[in-house]
Amino acid sequence: MEKPVKVLAIDLGASSGRGIVYSYDKDRLSDTEVYRFSNGAKEKNGELFWDAAEIYAHICKAIEKADKQFGRIDSVGIDTWGVDFGLIGQDGELLCDPKHYRNPANTKMRRKYAEKDEEFFRIAGISVNDFNTTYQLLALKEQGFDWSKVKHLLFMPQLFGYMLTGEAASEPAISSTSGFFRDGGFDEEFLRKAGVPLLVFPEVRKTFGKLGYLNEKSKKAAGISYDLPVFLTPGHDTACAVLCCREEKDPLYLCSGTWSLFGTLEEKPIISKEAFLGKYTNERSAEGKIRFLRNIMGMWIIQECRKEWAEEGMTLDYPEIVRLAESAKESDSLINVDDETFFSPGKMATKIKEYIRKKGETVPETVGEVAACVYKSMAEAYRSAYSELCRITGKSYTALQIFGGGCKNKYLNAQISQLTGLEIVAGPTEASALGNAAGQLIGLGAVDLETVRKLVSMQD
Repeated sequence: MEKPVKVLAIDLGASSGRGIVYSYDKDRLSDTEVYRFSNGAKEKNGELFWDAAEIYAHICKAIEKADKQFGRIDSVGIDTWGVDFGLIGQDGELLCDPKHYRNPANTKMRRKYAEKDEEFFRIAGISVNDFNTTYQLLALKEQGFDWSKVKHLLFMPQLFGYMLTGEAASEPAISSTSGFFRDGGFDEEFLRKAGVPLLVFPEVRKTFGKLGYLNEKSKKAAGISYDLPVFLTPGHDTACAVLCCREEKDPLYLCSGTWSLFGTLEEKPIISKEAFLGKYTNERSAEGKIRFLRNIMGMWIIQECRKEWAEEGMTLDYPEIVRLAESAKESDSLINVDDETFFSPGKMATKIKEYIRKKGETVPETVGEVAACVYKSMAEAYRSAYSELCRITGKSYTALQIFGGGCKNKYLNAQISQLTGLEIVAGPTEASALGNAAGQLIGLGAVDLETVRKLVSMQD
């Protein structure tokens, strides 16, 4: 009897990371979370960074726990948030910790180059946002950064893949979040203007391909002795999640986590004036299609409110916050969840109250009232995105599939359905990790895309 194929999905989010082992055996896919840890920005000298060494250690710990619980695993894959990157020096070592997409310098660059918004959009059809890699590179130019020190620029999944294996590569799904990746490569004209040598970007390899094997340092850190391959799963967590879309011609999805990604799949990029004004973006899917979607502020606002409430002595879990929102008194007060007021961390509930006070509307006072305001505002943002999407694509949709932790929020789902008229299909919850695992299984030759769709439909 053949042994089941066991893969470890390292799913790194902006606020947490997890390692989940997926076991595939005769058309059945089972999952076991073996490790979970907190993640987030580190502040240093007024700037925000990712602690790469700490995250790498967590990845090795996840591999160690997977091995101890399941024995030899067949592969590992990594997915992360988009746009951020690390720089590898000529000596092969990380030059410094990667900067965080919420770094204040990015907003300054975005404002400085505001007149070039549409020009930047037309490079690859990526919506203009403060956090785009575009502005991170322009910020480095402003600082007079010396690119001769750099051997590789690696987006986050491949950065950790490099730390594990010593192998450098670019992967299309994550590269497409940058703002200057199109037609299978990086736009040389933009890079020339930004002063970035094209040679710092390693070879673009196909999604689902093998990156390499754990090096000796990583095997020691993970407590294993065998050769463990690392696969180029769809590097972006949303690209992984979208692998879980239901089998239909024009799927409509909402990836609901720290960020909300609302969109559909298209055969070709939509780079039009309407898409630009609607703040829609064109990112690559795992199978080469276009994830035509809008970035909307997601559960980040509630996460930050929860931190403030904890500082005030109220330790609340998310289901309790939802229950308080359900029982709060009705109010028409709303916030624009994408307003830059809510982009930075800290005192989020206070920011919400002040924002509404300035609007001259009824200020929410209790935890439930603040939470209800946020959830209703999120639902309104999705309604607006849906209306714009239908207008741009000229298509109609009947159901919205919601992935991620937010899919369990029945209170929010009901509001979305009421505002859009769409049927809500909830799940899978761990769509990013599931898509990550599916990518590894495809890379190992254990399944094809058709089988992946069937397996996904049985989850949650």
